[in-house]
Amino acid sequence: MHWWSQQACDAAAEAQAADPSPTNLMAAAQVQALVSMAEALHRIATALEERDGADAAAPSIVRLK
Repeated sequence: MHWWSQQACDAAAEAQAADPSPTNLMAAAQVQALVSMAEALHRIATALEERDGADAAAPSIVRLK
């Protein structure tokens, strides 16, 4: 687990312990879901970087205004 995901999980647990209302329970579940998605995206990005090599770390899509 990365430091940022641990921080998010800890903050959600503290908020849930301080006020175990249904709203906070839903917020804690949403935090867990977002952390899971962020970790999955991080793993995908790492795999792509390893596959393409360190030289291809720059994004290939450019947005025009």
